[in-house]
Amino acid sequence: MARFQFKSRKNNGFIFLISFMVMGEATIAAPLPQWANAPAVTPVARLSLQESILRAFARNPDVTQQAAQIGIGEAQIDEAKSAWYPHVGLTGNAGPSGQTDSSGRLDNNVSYGITLTQLVYDFGKTNNDIKLQTAARDSYRFKLMATLTDVAEKTATAYMEVSRYQALCDAAQRNIHSLENVYNMAALRANAGLNSSSDELQAQTRIAGMRSTLEQYQAQMASAKAQLAVLTGVQPEAIAAPPAELAEQPVSLKNIDYQSIPLVLAAENLRQSAQYGVEKTKAQYWPTLSIQGGKTRYQTMTARIGTISYN
Repeated sequence: MARFQFKSRKNNGFIFLISFMVMGEATIAAPLPQWANAPAVTPVARLSLQESILRAFARNPDVTQQAAQIGIGEAQIDEAKSAWYPHVGLTGNAGPSGQTDSSGRLDNNVSYGITLTQLVYDFGKTNNDIKLQTAARDSYRFKLMATLTDVAEKTATAYMEVSRYQALCDAAQRNIHSLENVYNMAALRANAGLNSSSDELQAQTRIAGMRSTLEQYQAQMASAKAQLAVLTGVQPEAIAAPPAELAEQPVSLKNIDYQSIPLVLAAENLRQSAQYGVEKTKAQYWPTLSIQGGKTRYQTMTARIGTISYN
């Protein structure tokens, strides 16, 4: 009985393994959707700092989102301005209906007409709405500037990290070459009996330590290159030297104009937008003056009657 249970469990495990393999092959064979694919990274021979920043601008989704938000803000301004334009409306009624006036009662089968409405004055509702949407649009622009600044900063930092570790790797390789020359000289002097073998052993130890440092620099440079590739979408074989003007720009806290920072300007425009929203809400207590005209045609079984009304 125990042997039969063991064989049954073994068969069940074998069936489960086959099912898992079949399902795994089906899962692997299923194509991934477009949004699930990793962004492509293109290899290039050389990359400069300016080109890397421009590529990062075109690749970053936040930049695209903020640019699209500006377009939405422009559309919202046009929508607010449209309140001053004439509004055309259509009216219609199908089916029997009745109308009673001083001349008697009229039974209709179909009625249709057109209305035209023109805003005259609304005590600041529309103007404050236009100002609100304009301030919101300007805040979107400054947010885009802040996003561009952030992307450029991250890209420049990654670029300088690659340049830094490349310089450290070159310096480490030169040190290894110099230590190898010292080791060869110490080996010759030890073989000639002029020095002990301790100098030779010490040179070997320093060479091993410098090679370990070189491997650390190379790993850190590979990490910086990977980060730069994520930001720019390209994998450069070599990068150009950073502009010398970057090191000549003095930075002082006293020279920073905080009122020109994009995030500060965006916050100021949002404050103005909120203020216009308050003024618009206050104007809701006042009436809205407009002119409306319309024409309606009533169709009966025997005749058609047209009327014109003005409000």
